[in-house]
Amino acid sequence: MLTSKKLEDIKILQGICEKHDEINLKLNWDMLNSRRDSLDDFFHYHENQLVGFLGLYGFGETYELCGMVHPDFRGKSLFPALFEEAILSLKSRPVQKLLLNSPGTSTSGKALLEKMEAVYDFTEFEMKWKKSQLMTTSSDVQLRTASEKDIGTIIDLDEKCFQVVRSDADSYTRRLLEESGEGNMMIDHRNETVGKIRVERTNGQSFIYGFAILPSYQGRGIGRNALSQVVLKESKYTNDIFLDVAANNSHALKLYESSGFQTFYSQDYYRFPL
Repeated sequence: MLTSKKLEDIKILQGICEKHDEINLKLNWDMLNSRRDSLDDFFHYHENQLVGFLGLYGFGETYELCGMVHPDFRGKSLFPALFEEAILSLKSRPVQKLLLNSPGTSTSGKALLEKMEAVYDFTEFEMKWKKSQLMTTSSDVQLRTASEKDIGTIIDLDEKCFQVVRSDADSYTRRLLEESGEGNMMIDHRNETVGKIRVERTNGQSFIYGFAILPSYQGRGIGRNALSQVVLKESKYTNDIFLDVAANNSHALKLYESSGFQTFYSQDYYRFPL
């Protein structure tokens, strides 16, 4: 588990880098806040100030990596050193793919990744909800808190909708349920479980993750109804509601746009050869 001091240090460094470079870094704060060990986080301090950080985020046998270095300490090989530590930590794990993340407007970040011989893989849009009228048109769609009996369905949805394969899927999903609690919800349609969605509240904002509907139930308005229910609930807590979507997922993109979400930034992912 990351200490409150380290979490605060990461937040401060993120603010410095984002302001200096005019970018938005994707550090997956929902995962940082629920770390159970220190295997995925790498730090470099100078006189008690965090000046370099790199985080690994595991999604089954796919890992994402995002890092940052204080503007005053760039060109000193800090990022390569942190990256080498991260690669070494992955040697003992089942890893099929490593994706390096760079903000869409960061020309220096993309240049660095290309220099590292990482190959562009895809772009992800970051979207924010613009307050608008939403309606849930059917009572056939219900949301409920996920429990251990849903683990098999959650694994099936991840495999079918996100192509995520986990070597230890049961324990990973059980831990996710424990950490996120009521934020993990299942989507039922006429008493049959057909999807899932997760909401994380942090710093007065709401983030939607892992939204998926079984392919055989897509196109029936179930996803739109479920998303509307979630957004209506979260809008009572905040107007800052966010989600991500792959740029090539036109079906999901249209659903989100029609539900009031607008793209405000993008993240580019590069595949690193293992």
